[in-house]
This record gives sequence, C-alpha cells and structure tokens, in this order.
Amino acid sequence: MSFIDLHCDTASLIFENKAHLNRNDYHVDIEKMKASHYLAQWFAFFIDIKGLKNTDPFIYLKEMYAYFKAEVEANPDTICIVSTYKDYLKCKAENKIAAFLSLEEGEAIAGVNDPLEKLMELGITMMTLTWNHMNTWGYPHSILKGLTPKGCELLEGLNHTPILLDVSHLSESAFKDITRLYKKPIIASHCNARNYYDHTRNLSDEAMKVIAESGGIIGTNLYSYFLNNSNHTSIEDLLRNMQYVYNQVGEEALAIGADFDGMSCNLEVCNCGEMDKLMGSMTRIFPMRIIEKICYSNAERIIRENL
Repeated sequence: MSFIDLHCDTASLIFENKAHLNRNDYHVDIEKMKASHYLAQWFAFFIDIKGLKNTDPFIYLKEMYAYFKAEVEANPDTICIVSTYKDYLKCKAENKIAAFLSLEEGEAIAGVNDPLEKLMELGITMMTLTWNHMNTWGYPHSILKGLTPKGCELLEGLNHTPILLDVSHLSESAFKDITRLYKKPIIASHCNARNYYDHTRNLSDEAMKVIAESGGIIGTNLYSYFLNNSNHTSIEDLLRNMQYVYNQVGEEALAIGADFDGMSCNLEVCNCGEMDKLMGSMTRIFPMRIIEKICYSNAERIIRENL
C-alpha cells in the first residue's frame, strides 16, 4: 500500500537539532518513508511564536526552509520538493517521494508585505491560520472566537492562490467565516473527531460535515491525547476514530495526517516506517477500496484538483 501523509513536524525538528532527513532517530526520515512506500508527505514548517523571543518569525521560516531544501537536495535520487500536481506525477514516475510544504502558524507572515506571495515563493501549498495562540488572523481551538478582519482578508486572498487552508488548531467559531468566504476544499490536516474523544483540538460533527461538503479531507492524527486520556496510542484507537469519521462524513473525507515528530507519546505505529501495521489492521473494518482512499487516493485527489 502507498501513503500520502498530510502533516508531520520533521522539517522543524531536524532544523532545530541540525539533524538529517535521510536517516534520523525521529518518526520520519527518507529511509522509513521508502519502507512504507510513501508517495508524498506534507512537511510543516512549525513556528511557536511565543518561543522565538527576539527572532523575526518570517526570517526564522526562511532559515528553516533553506535547511530543509538543502537536506532534500542532498538526496536527489529519493525525494524532491514539489508544489504542483505535475511535479508530483514526475516524482511518482521516478519513484521519488514528493515533499509538499506547509506552514503551521500563520503569524509567521503577519509582518511582511504580500504575505501569500511570499509563501508561494517558498513553494508552500498549505497553511494554518493559527497554532495554539491568538494571532493577527484569528483564534485557536481553545478560544470560542472566529477570524479577525485581517484574517477574513487573508482567507479571501487564499482563494486566488494555490495555497490550501488547513483548519487544524483553529477555533471552530471561525467556520462561519470560512463557509462564507473560502471557496476551495477545506483541509484538516491532522485532526480527529470530538464526539469520539472530547478535546478542543478535535472536530465537531458539524465541522467535519462542512469540510466534507467542501470536498476537503480530514487527516487522522496519531497523538494519544486527541484519542484517549493516556500516553499511548493503539491501533484500535485509530480504527475507532476512523470508523466514527467514516460514519459521519463518508469515505471521501478520510485521510492520514499522523502528526509524526509533533508529539511525545507512545505509539503502536512507532514511526512512518510502520504504516503497513495500520493498513493491515484497517482491513478489519474497511474494504480495500476505502483503505486506498484513506491511505493515499483522497489526498491525491486534492493534489490533482487543486495544485
């Protein structure tokens, strides 16, 4: 089985620790992705604004991008950075992993002119408006407020770019603005169902239906604290959450957004090299046709129709 994963924090982690992409001790590296037959991985540039202190967040973003780009270019036979469906198909034909880029924390571009243009110059194809803090654009999942006026302007601007909106970490109060202003498929790159496990980072049934009706997808997150009240994520946890999402919004909206390298918990699927363990267990509840959609083809549809 092949895989496309909508979210990992590996790019940020290797930048912070000056580690390598080809082989490392984290959840994601090239060798592990090849072992699981990854077609593509969205690598998030995660920025904790409050942790930056006196560093300009956009400069930090550019430094992170430069480091990641150099790591990819050091492995030209196995991986390449892509931003279009054409690029993706070329990688696929050459048996290379397609590395899509995303921004996790929209505040990184709040202080620059033409912020969306700046992201396109970096090849970024997906972004969250917030992380876990209030910012220029809106409010996080823990605060019941929507987008700011500037956030609404940015959201409208996304309609005229190839950059997809990722609603992960965003307050659900923002969905009223999103349904009014945003015209493309909505992505929840690494989110679970709130009525399966009650956490503000998870999505209500209503939010999942908005995403599905837009033609968007919801990436199943492996982090235990979004699935249960423990420090361990079992495959059963993941299957039960997937079954719940499937029952609410159907097979076209399910995807994988593992959040690898963005969590600290014990995982039964220990890293991206073990994704076949999850796929094999999925056969207990889904036919292979649906498993293929979850593992890669729903995400591939988003790439084909929007990039």
